[in-house]
Amino acid sequence: MTNPLTPSRPPVLLHGAAARRALRHAIALLLLASIVPVANAAVSLGYLYGVTWPPRTGHYIGVMRVCVAIVLFFWLPWVVIGRTTLDRVTPRRRLAQRGAAVACGSAALFAADPSVAFTPLAMIIFWGTFAWLTLEVCRSHGIVLEHPRGETDPRHRRAHTWALSQSAFNYCAAGPFVAFLGMQVLRVLDVDVLPVMGDQLAVLGIKGDLGLTLGAVTSTVVLEDIVIVAAVAALMTAARRPVWQIYTTICVVEVLVHAYFGLPALAMAIFAAGRLQIFLYYGRVVPLMIAHATFDLIGTLLKPVPLPYRIAAACVLAIALPMIEKRSTGAADAEEQADPNPAAHPDEPPARDRANSVSSPANDS
Repeated sequence: MTNPLTPSRPPVLLHGAAARRALRHAIALLLLASIVPVANAAVSLGYLYGVTWPPRTGHYIGVMRVCVAIVLFFWLPWVVIGRTTLDRVTPRRRLAQRGAAVACGSAALFAADPSVAFTPLAMIIFWGTFAWLTLEVCRSHGIVLEHPRGETDPRHRRAHTWALSQSAFNYCAAGPFVAFLGMQVLRVLDVDVLPVMGDQLAVLGIKGDLGLTLGAVTSTVVLEDIVIVAAVAALMTAARRPVWQIYTTICVVEVLVHAYFGLPALAMAIFAAGRLQIFLYYGRVVPLMIAHATFDLIGTLLKPVPLPYRIAAACVLAIALPMIEKRSTGAADAEEQADPNPAAHPDEPPARDRANSVSSPANDS
């Protein structure tokens, strides 16, 4: 089997007005996706410093979410209408896609209503619609976020996805682990001006309920993997922004989203930079989503366990996954060597016949 870790095809690069438009869309998606999570993180960080927020602070954040939903309601149908002209799609598909865009925008607007609780279903509807908008915006620039290998062998594709998911999981564990070490150092030093958060899941409001957990996982995967890492990186690359600027932008936003950690939130730059490196080099976003969702679900299932043991469990998985991946890849290699498939290349003779044709003197004469 060939090495599953192979780079993706070259990224889309734009020029002039198209590049500036891509950059504007990257900034707009980043602001829309992160403004409410950053506001929530700022409120939690303020509590660490003893800030007394106004009683209606939560309501104001809900209004911000409604403003985002209003933009979403207009932007998504606008992009879909521009893509579904009669010279591109059939009238039936045009009606179905435009109707679905309006329906999803309306559902997201209703889900963001601050007068009702932001339930798990509302979270899934809101962030699912945001994911669709993100994909449509990228598509309008000729960008496809997921670049799987062009191999026909499903074993190769599975090995590629598995290997990248394992690498992304390691970064998902590394960031919180370094943040945890920073928390312990600050607690030992007992520096009053550098408070630290006690429990990430409690701050996020994840209390072990399955529905709430699924909603929270959907939110974080769409926000951090599809929007912040994949879409923003792809659009900024298309706009020909330097690599250092892409890394700086995404790492800073990730740190701000996790500001409820306190000062140890700086360690989340490792979490962001590692996943961003995987996306930029391999052009894959699905492995990032798989790894991030798995890490969050494990953290939720282990919520009754004290935080140090949750971190230790994540580290054990980060060590065990490469061993499992190596064993499964070795088994696939052995199977491929034991049972070659000559039908895969009908125009090419088997390796034994090729060797005989090269080494036999009779063929030369």
